[in-house]
Amino acid sequence: MKFSRLFLGLCLLLVGLNPIPIEAQSDRTRRIQFDSGEISSTVEDAVIRGTKDIYLLRANKSQIMTISLTSLENNAVFDLVSPNNTLLKQEVTKTNLVLPINGDYKIIVGGTRGNATYNLYVEVYDNVRQQRLRTENFNIVLRSHCFEGAVTCDRVSYEGTNINTGDSIQLVGKTIFKTCADGVTPCRSLGYEFLNGEYVYVVHNDGVLLVYQGENLILREEGTWQD
Repeated sequence: MKFSRLFLGLCLLLVGLNPIPIEAQSDRTRRIQFDSGEISSTVEDAVIRGTKDIYLLRANKSQIMTISLTSLENNAVFDLVSPNNTLLKQEVTKTNLVLPINGDYKIIVGGTRGNATYNLYVEVYDNVRQQRLRTENFNIVLRSHCFEGAVTCDRVSYEGTNINTGDSIQLVGKTIFKTCADGVTPCRSLGYEFLNGEYVYVVHNDGVLLVYQGENLILREEGTWQD
């Protein structure tokens, strides 16, 4: 009887020293696929504190990717990593950019505090119409996803290359337009506008390139549209 009680006591002691481990939460990896004929998808989910939700999305070079992340407590952000593991965006809630290469992009969602319930919207579309402009110092390629002749379009990309240095920049922007007599309805396209931090790039339909820093005009070059 004493032996049985001694054995039971030893067992309880060992259990106390070696508690049964609780399975740790781990990162989750899933693939986003658009429905047939669609260019966007929305994911509703929650990420556990200390873990990441990793979404794979296959896309091609020169396509435009738009990502928007909203969360109930404003406590979710994402990183965007290219197929060659280059960090394109870090701890942001939205982005709109021209993709650099083909392959699987990673959208990595994490919480900034506690668990985070979120909606992730992703859109990818092709550049279908292309225009080329050459100024004194720049070769510019504009690509638009909207149909030709559209007065308004918020799916326009800008790729500008410095002829002298070879440096290039890629931006995403929209059309600018003149309104009709009612002051609201778009009547006539004037050109395109692209934001780059505190800089604003404007390309007019007559081929003039303007670059503003805030409200200050810092560059003006006249160009010629290329065939």
